[in-house]
Amino acid sequence: MTDNKPLIALVTPLKDEKDNIDRFLKTLENQSIAIKCLVIVENDSTDGSKEYLNKIASIKNVEHFKVININFEDTTYRVGKKYATIIDTGFQYLKTQSFFDSLDYIGILDCDVFPEQEYYYKLTTFLNENPTIGISSGLTYTEEGKLHIADPNFVRGNSRLWKKECFLDAGYLIAYTADTVSIALAHLKGWKTATLKSAKVVSREVNVRIANSRNKGYHAYYRGHTLFYVFLKSIYLIIVKAKPKMGYEFLAGYINSLVGNKPRIENKQVRKYFRYYMFNKLIHKY
Repeated sequence: MTDNKPLIALVTPLKDEKDNIDRFLKTLENQSIAIKCLVIVENDSTDGSKEYLNKIASIKNVEHFKVININFEDTTYRVGKKYATIIDTGFQYLKTQSFFDSLDYIGILDCDVFPEQEYYYKLTTFLNENPTIGISSGLTYTEEGKLHIADPNFVRGNSRLWKKECFLDAGYLIAYTADTVSIALAHLKGWKTATLKSAKVVSREVNVRIANSRNKGYHAYYRGHTLFYVFLKSIYLIIVKAKPKMGYEFLAGYINSLVGNKPRIENKQVRKYFRYYMFNKLIHKY
């Protein structure tokens, strides 16, 4: 921290976001505290995003600006390991920079997410005042001002901030549902995670890019959740949420993965964390 000003580095995954780039960068220019570094990891854009970014030499309120271009054989949109690989590419770049040791916070900010002017001031103040909290985010709203349907207590992956100590302590795994896995990694190292309800971001893509329920069933299996947990969640979706197809598909995705003996996350501690996830929630361990 320099002169009581937090030093923040952000990683932004970007594909085919040309229409959002100007608005996105404007929100960073308007932040009430400066951003030490912004790393945009562009991948396989076909709408001119890559060429547009190449014309941007610097950004007001951002000290260091870097664009990394990477390509994949599979150019389709993916929520899983591909996204995590893109994010990790940005993280690895940050670790090579001379200013890395001086950073206080490291975050992710998707290009279709637009934080309010005081967003990073609020988050860094909140994290500074709560020593045990290692990861935080605000809440996501639609353009119309409606709160995203996701759990308001779940730290959002698209706009989260790590304390650097937590980031280094817990690490970041390239895995399916890396946002959820990274929370588990933090908890396993003794850190808490929490959302700051007064901090707000707006997203154009809320509820648009949502993995189908069968994939979510596999992801639950992949992380190590038990069949009992998945069954209860399926019943909750069917009866409480009145979404029978979603509940059925979620359960089917898990069972098919179990029967097919599909790969699970290799980290044994993470698998154990999710195996006892429901019990730990009940006793408020995390």
